[in-house]
Amino acid sequence: MNRKHLIIISLLLNTALYSDEQEPSIVCAKLVRPEFPAKTVKLLHIDSNVKPGDTVQIGDPAGILLPYPDKISKKFDSNYRKSEIFYYERKYNEALNILIPALKEEKNNPFLLNAYARTLYTLGRRKESFDTYKLLISIIDKDETVLPDGSYENVVIDTYFLEAYWKISTIYLDYQDFKKSIYYNRKMLDVITLGNTYYDPNTMDYNIGAVTFLAEAYYFLNMKNENHFYACETFKLDRNNKYILKFIL
Repeated sequence: MNRKHLIIISLLLNTALYSDEQEPSIVCAKLVRPEFPAKTVKLLHIDSNVKPGDTVQIGDPAGILLPYPDKISKKFDSNYRKSEIFYYERKYNEALNILIPALKEEKNNPFLLNAYARTLYTLGRRKESFDTYKLLISIIDKDETVLPDGSYENVVIDTYFLEAYWKISTIYLDYQDFKKSIYYNRKMLDVITLGNTYYDPNTMDYNIGAVTFLAEAYYFLNMKNENHFYACETFKLDRNNKYILKFIL
């Protein structure tokens, strides 16, 4: 079994710590992880061994991440594969150019959209990236249901596109839409950090950024417990983090 593909859907409570670097001081041991804002959560592209309505205990696997499709498009799979190669070679303009004709014909192909949005994001073309990510998420999360008060009744998390949730959350933070930034950040972070039995924060470069940005967003919403919780999470990973000191209530 490939360890990185083992996913659980339960949320774990991390042990607390104190940091001498914090100003003001925070009593981390008394903090509780904020609940994820949903009545039900549906993970897509999981070969689940959990029946609807079952209670999942901490550490119980919910299933195995399904393999990615052999071909993401009958006509433009080669464009997609070449764009991936260009992207990892840091030839971002070449990656964009080879995706454009594919997207003209397959405007709603989530794999093409994700590759295009990610490349735009890396190039700093945030507005275009934002629009593309919004289109992608409207497709993959189409079965989400929102209650009249704005809360979520059913949350969909497509495990193929966790990076998209993370990237759009950072753009929402830039746009000062803190609630949406938190929502999409946690859709990514809670699945990866709390839903993976073999999670290792040292192998994920953006994990510190994710918890730091959550603390920052909660700071601007004046939500003290949540702000302190993610500030403590930041200090667990980086005890000398100075950026977060500006965003502690």
